[in-house]
Amino acid sequence: MNNTSSSANWIWYPGDYEIWLGNNMNNRRTERGAFFPHFWEMDSHYVLVEFSKKLDLAAAEEIEIAVEGKFNIKLDGKLQFGMPTKFTIPAGKHSLNIKVWNQATPPAIFVNGKTIKSDASWKVTYEDKEWIDESGKASDTSATIYMDAESWDIFNSAETLPSKYKLSTQVQQAVKVEQVENGQLIDFGKETFGYLSFEKLSGNGKVNIYYGESREEALDKMFCETLDQLTVNGNSVTDDAMAITSKLSDIYTLGNSKAFRYVYVTKDNAVDYKNVNMLYEYKPEIVRGSFKCSDEEVNKMWEVGAYTMQLTTREFFIDGIKRDRWTWSGDAIQSYLMNYYLSFDAQTVKNTIWLLRGKDPVTSHTNTIMDYTFYWFLSIYDYYKFTGDSHFIEQVYPRMQSMMDYVLGRTNANGMVEGLTGDWVFVD
Repeated sequence: MNNTSSSANWIWYPGDYEIWLGNNMNNRRTERGAFFPHFWEMDSHYVLVEFSKKLDLAAAEEIEIAVEGKFNIKLDGKLQFGMPTKFTIPAGKHSLNIKVWNQATPPAIFVNGKTIKSDASWKVTYEDKEWIDESGKASDTSATIYMDAESWDIFNSAETLPSKYKLSTQVQQAVKVEQVENGQLIDFGKETFGYLSFEKLSGNGKVNIYYGESREEALDKMFCETLDQLTVNGNSVTDDAMAITSKLSDIYTLGNSKAFRYVYVTKDNAVDYKNVNMLYEYKPEIVRGSFKCSDEEVNKMWEVGAYTMQLTTREFFIDGIKRDRWTWSGDAIQSYLMNYYLSFDAQTVKNTIWLLRGKDPVTSHTNTIMDYTFYWFLSIYDYYKFTGDSHFIEQVYPRMQSMMDYVLGRTNANGMVEGLTGDWVFVD
């Protein structure tokens, strides 16, 4: 009988979904309303991926198929008609191949039957060395490099599309609102992260939003780090920074998340709103670690540190929620170590390692920083030490090899690594 898991999951080429999702996260940064992408190499997913599985069925079996992309099916080398959502496989030994093309999001499949389920036992490849003979049978592809499919446990139904993944949100209300000059200064009580929302926004004109960690920063309209601007026009509102126009409803929520404690809102006289709240955005985590001692100041330090980890644990571990909002290898390796104690979220560690590594060929050090490449290697060592997950090591090992080849190719006459053109020498 074929090797199957107890439940089906969406599967994809290893690292591809993480790179795609990371690109979306890393490119949310703005600086005073301007889009601010990171400055190191940005890779993308493979747009054509083949998923394959060897089967040995005691009885015929119907499978449910969901796909992110355009696809075809081959059974025993023969192309099948159309793109069916259900497909019956006869009893006996078979080779099942599903080839998916998707330019916009990573090719992914969800297959669910009585015994046939998409999981890590499926093989994937981005290569295409096939040819079809005159009988319609595909050639053998023994030269093709296959890897085990990748998945997350949360994508365990046909409806939970990986491309639609979002962090969780919950409504939070301001703790204090005061009138300052011609605007409202809104205090949410502590440093937080999420989407500002307006209740009963109406009228015609501009709304200016200034964010701050402190009261002083939010009130500094000329120099605060982040800001937004809305144009209200009767039944619609435009987020001017994102160039997105939406129909107005009872609650209007901005499209990009921000870090802040205070928000200063000014508006034209012809614009009105009832309240300003926020959707706190977070990744649900199980808190496993705790700390308490006789020194209350040390206890407070722990609480601040644990909350900071909650804020910076997003789809990946980021350096900070306010300015960069990027995955830096030096910041990540510190987050990994705290995470093993606080939440032991192995999935986010793997996600971040995949994202930081990117694809071949290697053209620069991780984040362009020499030390950060070495931190990347050390993070894999730590991950294995704490989890014992040898399968992940096998999956990422080819990229470890090519990364090390790059490092060794940039050593000096003494065999030491030194900064060369394009390298950022930054001791963190």
